[in-house]
Amino acid sequence: MRRGIEILSYTHRLLKNQWGLAIGTSVAYGLVAVVLNLVGSSLSGPTIEALIPGLMPDYLDLNLFGVLWTGAFSFGYARFVLKLVRQAEPEFEDLFSGFQHWAKVTWASIVYFVRVLLWLLLLVIPGLIKIVAYSQLWYVLQDEPQRSAREALKRSEELMNGHKWEYVALLLWCTMLVLASIFTLFIGLFWFMPWIAAAQAQFYQEVKADWEQRQAPIQE
Repeated sequence: MRRGIEILSYTHRLLKNQWGLAIGTSVAYGLVAVVLNLVGSSLSGPTIEALIPGLMPDYLDLNLFGVLWTGAFSFGYARFVLKLVRQAEPEFEDLFSGFQHWAKVTWASIVYFVRVLLWLLLLVIPGLIKIVAYSQLWYVLQDEPQRSAREALKRSEELMNGHKWEYVALLLWCTMLVLASIFTLFIGLFWFMPWIAAAQAQFYQEVKADWEQRQAPIQE
């Protein structure tokens, strides 16, 4: 399977005739996320204070309402970038496709958050390992929408078995791209962000193909 810089190089070629759509949709996704997070944060504090006075200190910024849309947009953007790398006629409207499965993806987001939080509270390193292991959640739900949140997380772990360091290496390459944008006064981020998202989707393609290849002898 391709790794790190090979995935970035491959997805750069895949995006050759799709840069306009990729950049436009990614910018829209980023703006929507920022605006909704600001709205959610501004509403969460007063709401929690009204329900349980004194529970949340002033310095703690908790976005209680983010759960209403985080799963839906994560699912929708994952669908968009996965269709990009599969060259399966991606559309801007894919970004909002998660709302067609709102209950399912919202529950998946909650289960993901709770599991990661519990692992982080237990020990930081195991928690970080779980974040990597669960990283394919939204792609799994694209290909296997019948799976429950628990089953999708389990499948993500199976796909990532033996590939966690490769994923971390890819993230390091992506981080270097983000840092390189400093030399373009961050204008390069308009190109780098959809490129990075496509690389992560292609990583899913690679680990899925590897997992299916490993399962073939078992099925026979």
